[in-house]
Amino acid sequence: MNHLPPSALALVLAILGSSAVAPVVAADTPSEGDNKDLVLITNSDGSVSLIRRNPQNKDEPYFEAERVAAGLTGADWPANQYVGSTHWWWTGQTNGTVKGFEFRREDPLQEMVDDTEREVTVDTYITPGRPDRGSNFAGVTPNAKSLWNSAREVDEIQEIDADPNSPTFGQILTRIPVPLSPLASTPTGALGAMRPCDMSITPDGKFLFEPDLGGETVTAVEIRSKQVVDQLLLDPLVPNTRVRPFMLTTNGRIALVENLEGTYAVLDVTNPYELREIKRLTQADGVGVAPQTSEFTPDGKFAYLIANGSPTVPGVISVLDLNTLTIPKQIELPQGCRPHAGDFSRDGRRFFVNCSNASSVAVIDTKSQKVVQNVPLDLAENVTPRGVITR
Repeated sequence: MNHLPPSALALVLAILGSSAVAPVVAADTPSEGDNKDLVLITNSDGSVSLIRRNPQNKDEPYFEAERVAAGLTGADWPANQYVGSTHWWWTGQTNGTVKGFEFRREDPLQEMVDDTEREVTVDTYITPGRPDRGSNFAGVTPNAKSLWNSAREVDEIQEIDADPNSPTFGQILTRIPVPLSPLASTPTGALGAMRPCDMSITPDGKFLFEPDLGGETVTAVEIRSKQVVDQLLLDPLVPNTRVRPFMLTTNGRIALVENLEGTYAVLDVTNPYELREIKRLTQADGVGVAPQTSEFTPDGKFAYLIANGSPTVPGVISVLDLNTLTIPKQIELPQGCRPHAGDFSRDGRRFFVNCSNASSVAVIDTKSQKVVQNVPLDLAENVTPRGVITR
């Protein structure tokens, strides 16, 4: 960890505050949104649910309109950072593959899985002498023409062609080994050493960052040169323990890293060649129990920190003020909600969060920062909603 003196930290916060990401909501966006959001939910039984509401009536609630068997395996983290310019959406799976589907808003969801021309499976565990299956964490570039993937147990960062008009569509174009850190874990027949465990790309598409669950590090890659340009070693909150970073989200100025030690590391990534940690957020700062992931609000003012909770502590979303890097508020979730993923509506006015323990999806109004609806899913017993992606 890079420990900054108070004066330096104040300067960094001033820089972050003065250069906040500009709002992305168009000037002609209707005041109540366009009601046309289609929300895809990946479920633990491999199915996909579609949540929507009547586009002609903003007062009607969201509902589960369709659910189809999609044959997914452990597809808990679909690539939802950018929509891009294609109709394809992607998700890493735990069986050593990445899956892509062409989603057409006007078609029934069943056609997406029935038409073999509208899906692709990429085998990402192809390194000789290494595990032949394991988890993948994929992220698309802002234009959605490339997919970058962390193949965790083979210790690789991979570039996959995601352009459906390309002759190499669905093929691995680049394979970058994650450099070993001084604290890399010992690999086994099933587990890697560095274990890259997520993927987030800067809004300009120039850099990617991924946390290394087994390496105690965050690794930065320059996309143009396809080279690792920095690797930051994180210090544990408690000496002689491990941080275990496993999720990361960036807005191009900071990166929020979820750690299994129960904290968030806040990194200054304005210079990707020299990553710096500027703050470690804990429960004393307002972080919930069992941090899972985070999402930056489209207006650039906040980040929503999603915590799963525990059998005795409710899940919660902590609202991080990006100007001060403090948590002024927590958003209370429906009873029994154990979230770990979320995505925003197209106009940024709603945030959709999975409630695994409640078989529902909570809808949050981003202006009031309150839950305005809890959408029930008609799932079988022991089947839970997992990933969230809005189209």
